[in-house]
Amino acid sequence: MDIFDPSDGANATAIERINLMGGWGGASCSIDFNYRGNMIYWADYYVSKVYSLKADGGDQEQKVILGDGLDFPEGLAYDWIHNNLYVSDFRQHEIMVINPETGAKKTLITDVPDVRDVEVDPKTGWLYWICGWEETAVLMKSALDGQNQVVISSDLDRPRSLSLDYDEQKLYWTELPPFNSIKSISVDGENLTTVYQTVTGRLSTPPKYLTISRDYIYWNQGHESIRRADKQQITENTRYRKLEEHDANGKTTNLFMGILAIDPRKQTESPSLCGDNNGGCSHFCLPTLMQSIPPYNCACPDGMNLMNDNSTCSDETQI
Repeated sequence: MDIFDPSDGANATAIERINLMGGWGGASCSIDFNYRGNMIYWADYYVSKVYSLKADGGDQEQKVILGDGLDFPEGLAYDWIHNNLYVSDFRQHEIMVINPETGAKKTLITDVPDVRDVEVDPKTGWLYWICGWEETAVLMKSALDGQNQVVISSDLDRPRSLSLDYDEQKLYWTELPPFNSIKSISVDGENLTTVYQTVTGRLSTPPKYLTISRDYIYWNQGHESIRRADKQQITENTRYRKLEEHDANGKTTNLFMGILAIDPRKQTESPSLCGDNNGGCSHFCLPTLMQSIPPYNCACPDGMNLMNDNSTCSDETQI
């Protein structure tokens, strides 16, 4: 993981490099942060694990949050208000919620074909995801407990990476070859726009992973470079060439995977719908529709059952 300050412009260089857990062959593509807790989370789909890193701990303070029950975790998003981590698994066609401290996991949504990425907005109470391929591709949302699923748009082709603009309440995603584009849409499904497109064709380089921060979109152009553009004028973009490393033949050797803009404005404080006591839930407290009473549901990790008090999880079967 390389860390750099994009305000340094095209000449920005990495101010820190952290050697991530995962070993040879790892592919860390999805990343999010907990600003208040000074943590970074990421998923590695080659080794099928989810990790955490103390942001000021460098190489040392890393741990495996979840190392079992995953197959190809590609999407990851952190709910900083209710302290839940949402992860999508491409091969298992599932979206799950994980306690980032204990590693407890609940499978939240099943039968999600080819789910690629997730985003979460705990202030409005919505979980977003992209899934499917070509005719089946779709952009969806649900309450944070996985209920009340809604189709935002089916006008997608080969979606890969999803990012939420919290300020403008717009969703951005990348489209893989031959479309090679970045699209956006309001969270209510209005104003679908192609905001950026490279040369089309299966052999051209597409935008792959992206992140939104304030006035800018940042993305990986294939695995070869990192770009930034004003989200209102994306045709003119900055390439951070000094982050790239090349071999003697000029081939890029540090392949860029996931990208994340860490900004405290993304995680502004807001009251937890679960209150100060996790809603009285023994394990997961998952916000549901805002008008519900109470506005959350208690949920149990996979393999446990919710007791008659609707708060406590147990290995026992309730009679």
